[in-house]
Amino acid sequence: MSRTTTSRRSRTLSAAKDVLRPLTPSDGVLGSIVDRGQVPLPRGTWAVFGVAFAGFALPVIGFVELAERISSGAKLPFDRPVMLWLRRRHTPRNTRIVRAVTELGGVTAVPVFALAAAGYLAYVRGSRRPAALLTVSLVGSTVINSVLKLMYRRDRPTFFTHIVEEKSYSFPSGHAMASAALAGCACVLAWPTGWRYPVIAGSSAYVPAVGVTRMYLGVHFPSDVLAGWCVSLAWVGEVATIMWLVDRLDYAPPLLSRPES
Repeated sequence: MSRTTTSRRSRTLSAAKDVLRPLTPSDGVLGSIVDRGQVPLPRGTWAVFGVAFAGFALPVIGFVELAERISSGAKLPFDRPVMLWLRRRHTPRNTRIVRAVTELGGVTAVPVFALAAAGYLAYVRGSRRPAALLTVSLVGSTVINSVLKLMYRRDRPTFFTHIVEEKSYSFPSGHAMASAALAGCACVLAWPTGWRYPVIAGSSAYVPAVGVTRMYLGVHFPSDVLAGWCVSLAWVGEVATIMWLVDRLDYAPPLLSRPES
């Protein structure tokens, strides 16, 4: 390559940098990506990314395994025994309790609670990012659930007469996804506070309880519920990780800019 060509390329690159420099933010998440010299990634970022990747990959692998079996028409060995075991627990009293509990993961209770919590966090505490986490996670899980149902078009189980009527497809469970997304957000928000362990304990009871009610009522296979949990865990984990990174970058102390060449 001639010296003239090299010089011309250098001048072109320099001119391009001059044009783009006003458009390049000096801080924030985009600034850190465009110019790592000015805003480095916060301490602990790679460790968090590692945990987030594992938390994303494992549930995705679980979902893919379930989805492949369902797409191929294979019967999962635990679906029938679990549902028939629950069928033997049907009593009027149990059914009343189950119908009440299942509503806690339904299309009314979850959005109402999420909106109330988001409004409280945004207005009373002046914190928009937790509200954004709740909104993005729950709206996203609803959209993803609708898309996946249309993709797989799995019919509802027919092991026994349904106690409630559902008209949509079965896989994955929308109640399982919504309750897991809500509980996941609650755990993320409570983690740095003194409410960490009570919230984790409550979520550990709430999510399985809603999932069991869907099987008891006859409207979901156990594999539908497991798939819903896998998808929500992966989705909320990734949303929380991105928001954690944005938060750390926005509040990172400014560094001295590099001298202009």
